[in-house]
Amino acid sequence: MELRYLATFQTIVREGSFIRAAESLSYAPSMITLHVQHLEAELGFKLFVRQGKQIQLSTAGQALYEQADALLQHARTLEQTMKEIVAGEAGSLRMGVIEPAASVYLMPLLATFCQRHPQLQVTLEVMGTRFICQRIAAGQLEIGLCSPPPADLGLTFEPLFFEPIALLIPESHLLAQQEQVTPAELQGQRLLLTGQYCAYRETIEHFFTPRGLSAQPCMEISSFEALKYGVKAGIGIAIIPSRVATPLLEGTVLRPLTDCEQLTLPVGIVRSPQHYVSRPLLENLIADLHRLSP
Repeated sequence: MELRYLATFQTIVREGSFIRAAESLSYAPSMITLHVQHLEAELGFKLFVRQGKQIQLSTAGQALYEQADALLQHARTLEQTMKEIVAGEAGSLRMGVIEPAASVYLMPLLATFCQRHPQLQVTLEVMGTRFICQRIAAGQLEIGLCSPPPADLGLTFEPLFFEPIALLIPESHLLAQQEQVTPAELQGQRLLLTGQYCAYRETIEHFFTPRGLSAQPCMEISSFEALKYGVKAGIGIAIIPSRVATPLLEGTVLRPLTDCEQLTLPVGIVRSPQHYVSRPLLENLIADLHRLSP
């Protein structure tokens, strides 16, 4: 249904005649007649009946008129919403993020971003890189803030920063007395690591294995927070992102691994060339992400 035809119809009823409607809308009278004819042809019924020189609404016309205000108001609201989305003032955002990037970096950024865009609706999924990338490749998420994606998914990756990895050790452990710990000194120790498909776990294994060292955990824990409490309880030593460990729980210490400059996880923006749609709101967020200063 052409909304301009509906607006013309509404004006005819309000003004009481085709002539006065033409004057109100600054249309030629023939244009008013044409709009009504198009609307009647589209709907399949007559909107007006004539009684002498007067026009009255038909039964169908009366039913349409009762809904016209709501239809036009909805259309105006939708038009305004679309303008706000195009201008970057409103809309929705679907994003996947790994930890600790979600808590440490993204939340403070989103607090400011949402103040600038109070009509923004955010869906934030916190999960592992593998699952984030699968959902981006399927078009279910717009962007991700995570480690590099699997090559077979055809996604792009823009590195933003490197997440350092360190040791969280029970204060009573002998290694806690040292300022630094070598990878070899971890052999035979009870290690707490994240799950098998976690990007941090994969980074640790890729570092240890080529050096002939084992990174087999005594316990796998999917939650960084639970890992911290596992160390506090004395279960073992956790190899985790150093920023996750702070603030330190009582009874734990954080120690760096020596000669482990390569033991860092790159974190950046992941997108799908196939599904990504550029829009001001999203580009503004990506510009803010590029300004992250870990």
